[in-house]
Amino acid sequence: MLGIPLMQYGHDHAFLDGDAIGEYAAAAEKAGFDAVSVTEHPIPNERWLGAGGHNAFDPFVELSFAAAATSRLRLLTNITVVPYRNPFLLAKSAASLDRLSKGRLILGAAAGYLKSEFFALGVDFDERNDLFDESLEVLRLTWSGEPVTYEGRHFSARDARALPRPAQDPLPIWIGGNSRLSLRRVAEKAEGWLSFYSPPTLARTARTARLETMDDLAQSLAYLREHAERVGRTKPIDVSSSALTTGAPGTRAFDPNRSIEEVQQLTELGVTWYGVGGFEGERGKAMDAAAQFGEEVIARLQ
Repeated sequence: MLGIPLMQYGHDHAFLDGDAIGEYAAAAEKAGFDAVSVTEHPIPNERWLGAGGHNAFDPFVELSFAAAATSRLRLLTNITVVPYRNPFLLAKSAASLDRLSKGRLILGAAAGYLKSEFFALGVDFDERNDLFDESLEVLRLTWSGEPVTYEGRHFSARDARALPRPAQDPLPIWIGGNSRLSLRRVAEKAEGWLSFYSPPTLARTARTARLETMDDLAQSLAYLREHAERVGRTKPIDVSSSALTTGAPGTRAFDPNRSIEEVQQLTELGVTWYGVGGFEGERGKAMDAAAQFGEEVIARLQ
């Protein structure tokens, strides 16, 4: 899958209009990618932005432009911070995009880590895990199309029904994060795991477990499988990994031979999706980088 370039350059960013998003998604589809992904940060603070953070569009709005310009490309939120939203509003946004895209949404979801954003949105940071678990339950109930009665921590729903239902049943939820708690949630409640490349410095900032090598990933996958067996899960679990040892297409660190080797190694571990970042910079070069990856990596893997 290919990430739509992060918004690290403010108002000068090359992907600030819908035409650019659609063109990029179409280029990804043509190059052979199976999905595009977007991030979410509704109101980051200056300190985090100055330390390498980024802004972002609303993920469901941005992915709607990608959906309109493509026909088969999957649409991944990577990730939606679930506690930021009332679960019924999140259910409506996700179901709407999935229905209008003819069943192409993958809801990447996590509890979140950026304290300043929780404060700005009026959400209790210490409640995030409880809110996350509550929301997963409410999402599934709401997407059934049946009336929902649910007494939440901060809401009360009585015989509430939301239509239309998603096109997919189930609409896949992939849970992001490397912690043991995240892995247990994946085994018990989700269709997939979004592993998160996190060397020690980033792991501390993002409040998740370190994951930067194949060995780290293998250990996490072993724990995931052990817990899945423990809880009696038999359904397969999608596993997504970002590039661990090679750079994004269009950068000097990109090595197509190394990318192919890495995909093969990850596949042997049981990874089912491989994600690369979009080229950060000029719009034309970003399109060229997507095409390059298609020609030099995807085509050679088929």
